[in-house]
Amino acid sequence: MTRSPDTSLTVALGTRRVLLPAFLRALRERSRLVVEAGESGERLVARVRLISMALLALIQLTPLLELDSVPARLAFRSQEAVVGRGLTGAGLLVAVLLCLAVRYAYRPWMCLLSIFLDVTLVSAGLAVFFALNRPLTGLNSRVVFEVYFLAVASAGLRYDWRLCVAASALAVAEYLGLSFYATRHWDLAAAFRAESSYGEFGWAAQVARSVVLVGAGVIGAAVALRGHRWRHLSWRDGLTGLANRAWFEERLEEEMSRARRSQRPLTFAIADLDSFRELNSAHGHAGGDLALQTVARRLRHSIRKSDLAARLGGDEFVIAFPETDVAQALMRMEGLRQEVAALRIHAGRAVVTVTVSVGVASWPADGDEVEEVLAAADARAFEAKRLGKDRVVGPPPARAALLAPHG
Repeated sequence: MTRSPDTSLTVALGTRRVLLPAFLRALRERSRLVVEAGESGERLVARVRLISMALLALIQLTPLLELDSVPARLAFRSQEAVVGRGLTGAGLLVAVLLCLAVRYAYRPWMCLLSIFLDVTLVSAGLAVFFALNRPLTGLNSRVVFEVYFLAVASAGLRYDWRLCVAASALAVAEYLGLSFYATRHWDLAAAFRAESSYGEFGWAAQVARSVVLVGAGVIGAAVALRGHRWRHLSWRDGLTGLANRAWFEERLEEEMSRARRSQRPLTFAIADLDSFRELNSAHGHAGGDLALQTVARRLRHSIRKSDLAARLGGDEFVIAFPETDVAQALMRMEGLRQEVAALRIHAGRAVVTVTVSVGVASWPADGDEVEEVLAAADARAFEAKRLGKDRVVGPPPARAALLAPHG
């Protein structure tokens, strides 16, 4: 059976209507998972870059060992050696600055800046040979060009496929731009006759190299998407969809480091469902699971993008409020407590209501270490249950206003 041209056109337009919005949504995606993975990945890339540049700096000293037949003095003073030392020094300086910036003042846009600097530094290395009137060395370099692949591959460590595509596209654009520049300013055939060791220029070879760079970007994007998927599966609590305890503890270290650097408060709230055992006994585990899912959904909708929420286990949830003092956290948790109390959960034929008891504590007021602060929040959640449940308990000075439920 063959399709008519009109049918094929309709299918193509329908496919375009489906795929294009999906692609645009993927481009705009800035989920917390992508942002967090980008930050941890950028820290890893910064360390790897610094170590790599330090090793390259040591390699620049190998001519002094006279491992080849070329005298050490000549090898050390050759144009290639001088250019290599200059580029390595610049790269080492950039690596140190980026490592400090990522560690002490990270922002999401630094990932893109980092990729731009990595790729452009390689292009600058090739362009230096143009300044030395050696265009074929720049275009057909057997060493410098391959560093493009390191820049493209490192983009995949940030778990964002768009960064891989950006790195690949930038490398192709800069490399082809150098090629066009060389063809406009040099007679490359004459340059080959004068300097044949780096091969003859040909557009087929340049295009082939560009295609390989595109392939590297595609592979990097596929790896990033795959890693993103596995990370998504590993950090989620299967029942509630919130983060699990392991993810929360990993993120907590980063948030505590940020709080210490900025000297801004970091407040925690621990929320326990009241009478959860009785609910399970009366409505079965399915009813208990439904209650947990409903409360988790309400919790997820009530927090900011900068907040962290996780299920610690059983009927216990934890929320971290970066750059939020105790008074603000108490107000927000009181609002959540009221929203949960107003929920009506349909467990089979029964309509169930649930309440939560909440304890709030803050760094540094309740302890120097995160374990101490969490222990204080947990103790206040227990106290909220002891005082009658369905209430929020904070530090003594702030407790009175929010101790009893409003009703």
